[in-house]
Amino acid sequence: MVKRLIAIFLFALSLQLFAGEYAPQQGYSFEPLKDPVFEYAHVVVDVTAFNNWLNANYSKLNAETMKGPREHLYYLLCSYISAIHQRDKVILPKNHDLILEILFSWSERLGVFGGSLVYNKIKREDIKPIPELMKIPDSFSLSLTNDLYSLKTKTNVWSVKFPYYFMVGNMNDFQATNGMKTQLVSISTGASKDNTEAGRSQGTLMLIYSPSNEFESFSSYWLSQFEIHLDSKAISLGVKNLTSRAVFDKTSLLHKEVTLMSSKNGSFAIAFLGMDGTYQANRQHYLDFLNQLQVASEAAANQALQPPPKSVEAEF
Repeated sequence: MVKRLIAIFLFALSLQLFAGEYAPQQGYSFEPLKDPVFEYAHVVVDVTAFNNWLNANYSKLNAETMKGPREHLYYLLCSYISAIHQRDKVILPKNHDLILEILFSWSERLGVFGGSLVYNKIKREDIKPIPELMKIPDSFSLSLTNDLYSLKTKTNVWSVKFPYYFMVGNMNDFQATNGMKTQLVSISTGASKDNTEAGRSQGTLMLIYSPSNEFESFSSYWLSQFEIHLDSKAISLGVKNLTSRAVFDKTSLLHKEVTLMSSKNGSFAIAFLGMDGTYQANRQHYLDFLNQLQVASEAAANQALQPPPKSVEAEF
């Protein structure tokens, strides 16, 4: 009897330890996965046709004509992830998955950072790993643990985790036209049905960092880049006491939302852009992203903006 109780206790303990080590898409909501662009049957059929088309046409693509196939790959991927989660309550199968293998075999070739990390994780054992084709800039590092990417700067000023089906399209170090040294990362969130003529699109996260402590100048500059007025009302986000400013263009149907942060190591702007429909469906992942962002000596948002605008509820 005692031995049986000990065995049951050890089994329960092992389950708790496993649960503590790994939870699917930890830190990110599953809500944006509920309404995929394509049904599962469509994805299964179209992935084969898409793979054949790329094999025949990839050599003819350039940076401009690659955009369409890259977006289509993304719609297929997000729809398939939605089906996986609906069926298995995970977003990354434990075993080899042929559809994910096909899609991630093309992702870096179509201009997405980090696709080789996922491909080499889910490929068949008898297939050779593929090399990194999209070289990560020296000032960044990108890794994959379970179903989350971890992106960080080599200076350890900031780091952030996000699901592996988010696609990193741009990582840059440059001097902005305001003269400030700047890092900019662009990441696609999930794809969703939207209210545009095309009927579907993906959301875009942008993380912008400058080591400059001229926070007011930094804030004014980037709000102007996104065509958001400095004196616009702040939106209380319910994340780390952060607020944001947002604008909606009724003509283009584009939503833009920006959160500003400062720390002793510099200034940050985190933006979320999405077409009407996609913006609402994926905005929770913007909040999740902000919650996952780790900043050295993080300070209160918007602290240098004077006077601070009153917080209001977001209108969606």
